[in-house]
Amino acid sequence: MLDLVVYLVSWFVVPPWSLVGWASLGALVWGINRFRYPWWRSPQSMDGKTVVITGANKGIGLETARDLVGRGATVILACRSTTRAHAARDDIMSGGWRGKVEVAQLDVSSMASVRQFAKNLHGRKVDVLINNAAVADLPQQLTSDGHELTIATNHLGHFLLTHLLMQNLKEAGGRVVTVTSIGHIWVKDVKGLDLDGDLKFQLDRPLGTLEIYGASKAMNILFTKELDRKLSGTGVTANCLHPGVVNTDIFKVFTSRVWYGLFVKLFVRTYAKSSTEGAQTSIMLAASDELKNVSGQYFQDCKIAECSSLVKDEGVAKKLWEISERLVQLQPHERTL
Repeated sequence: MLDLVVYLVSWFVVPPWSLVGWASLGALVWGINRFRYPWWRSPQSMDGKTVVITGANKGIGLETARDLVGRGATVILACRSTTRAHAARDDIMSGGWRGKVEVAQLDVSSMASVRQFAKNLHGRKVDVLINNAAVADLPQQLTSDGHELTIATNHLGHFLLTHLLMQNLKEAGGRVVTVTSIGHIWVKDVKGLDLDGDLKFQLDRPLGTLEIYGASKAMNILFTKELDRKLSGTGVTANCLHPGVVNTDIFKVFTSRVWYGLFVKLFVRTYAKSSTEGAQTSIMLAASDELKNVSGQYFQDCKIAECSSLVKDEGVAKKLWEISERLVQLQPHERTL
């Protein structure tokens, strides 16, 4: 946190007109970051493994896919736009890796799309499912299923997808890896999750749509914790991670707001990780033999980290699970846990 503290303090001690001051600060923070961010350097092979990554055509998902293909895995890029996914596949395979890349259409905000994607994988072993796709700070709107868009994309779609691929994962003794965020701390108590309001978030909130994003990320962790409890004895593990503040397209929605866009741009340029750096924890959780029996944990910077007390609450996790089952209209034959 040293670089973040330095950055925030600078707003009070460095005159905004001092170009030398800002340049020096930027150089300091850049230098600290380069030494601080961990890199998972294990040569662990993924030969013969099949990995599904949602939202893998750019950012952290793309870099995770690139690394795992380099280790010999067959990676399925599960993306809303197959055009962008095919471009990502060509980009990855231009590296001459020994693994393979497949493209499949998946819009995790649509429960019908999730079901069709899972149907297409019926009978196929899946060693790792990486729930990576996410949106942030979008204007409030409902999906065709009647769900709030951010909640549907970041939580409900992945909740359903994990259920539908569970048999595939059990056959492989697989892993579920869910990308969450430190933004989960923006939700202070269970009222902030709106569990009694069908998760549509129609009331005004102090942080607006950012608070909805934070709620969706809290749901990711609660889902992982409850999933871990339900997976006991199956051989499948479930973990989640905060990748860090990463310079990806997710920040475009923040910089479009004039009143704090400049701050976000400066913050991202000096503090944020690159997509490759941000992917390291996802890669480790997907590939590391040392973690094959580790489950139910929240990771950051390639190690287990602390999360808020709210997302550790078993009662809240169970309630979210039950509500999520109802909202995605989970059918009897889809109940694999």
